[in-house]
Amino acid sequence: MNTNILLTGGRAPVTLDLARLLSAAGYRVFVADSIKHHLCTASRAVIKNFLVPPPRINPTGYIEALLEIIQQESIEFLIPTCEEIFYISNKLFQLTPYCQVFAEPLEKLNRLHNKWQFINRVQQLGLVAPQTWLLNSHKDLLDVLDLPNPKKIVLKPVYSRFANHVHILSKPLSEIPLLEINSQKAWVAQEFLSGKHYCTYSIAHQGKVVAHAVYPTIFTAGKGSCIYFESIEHSGLLEWVKTFVEAEEFTGQIAFDFIESDDGVLYPLECNPRAISAIHLFEASDGLERAFFNKTNIIIQPKVGQRTAIAMAMIVYGLASAIRSGRFGSWLKMFMRTQDVVFRLSDPLPFFHLWIVLFQFIQMSRRSGLTLQQVSTQDIEWDGEEIG
Repeated sequence: MNTNILLTGGRAPVTLDLARLLSAAGYRVFVADSIKHHLCTASRAVIKNFLVPPPRINPTGYIEALLEIIQQESIEFLIPTCEEIFYISNKLFQLTPYCQVFAEPLEKLNRLHNKWQFINRVQQLGLVAPQTWLLNSHKDLLDVLDLPNPKKIVLKPVYSRFANHVHILSKPLSEIPLLEINSQKAWVAQEFLSGKHYCTYSIAHQGKVVAHAVYPTIFTAGKGSCIYFESIEHSGLLEWVKTFVEAEEFTGQIAFDFIESDDGVLYPLECNPRAISAIHLFEASDGLERAFFNKTNIIIQPKVGQRTAIAMAMIVYGLASAIRSGRFGSWLKMFMRTQDVVFRLSDPLPFFHLWIVLFQFIQMSRRSGLTLQQVSTQDIEWDGEEIG
């Protein structure tokens, strides 16, 4: 098997894991990213890494660079992993004559990426959704806050990631946060729901789910991304995802955040039409690569109880959270028995290269005044603006 695959978003741990899984299955893996040092740079699973223009700053140059790689390396299959997928989807007509691209058109991805449009779509399908309001002005926010219910409101931008800008307001309000809310930067207000928080990840072809994973939210980096992952089985979530994906006739990678209320009702909060950390839960023996190429008659799922974690983040973020919440014993047990997502004896260099990557992001953070999480995606993010 000599199929050449190009992955974009080499900075993400999930891309490194995907590269390893594909390489173990006999595929030749190439990676393109717009930062010089990333996790895939030092991986033996990758045949060659390419430095390309940042898609957010230079979308035309980014696509031209990908086209050059595709033709130069005889790439047959392109798999985007992070938010660069939106820039790739915008130019599918330029890329698909040369290789298969595992992504839907931008218009379709946008109605999933956009938090307001996603909730509307859920409601159109007759599925339960949290009560949600679109905010195009500060007056819209005040109008929502004047409503008698709910007692707690969650505010977040229509386009956002990592939960960096999430605000939870309890009534009566002591103060209202000063937010930039306008038609160019819309927000959503959503009823606050208590319950169990889950993340799902699926791969689909023409509306049929061919791979699926679920993990509960236990430890996170601040208010944002999960850093500990444990595979569980949840038939209700699988059926929900099947229903939505079939209605969308979706092809690609798709992930959802859910709250399951105490009475068992599943509420979707948002959708990420791309890869997420659930890929870490799959082992080579699971055959996840078959899902990408639609070569499976079953839904490929990781083993229940499979565990992995971002060890550095578990120390930096998880430990402090565990101490504050009285969960130190649980944190220690999870940390000691769980494999790191980056370190592998069979491919050790990315773990050591991680420190170079981190130093690079620290420098970028100091120059820009942004947090480490923000600088890690600033050049690939897409917030609904028109792409040149």
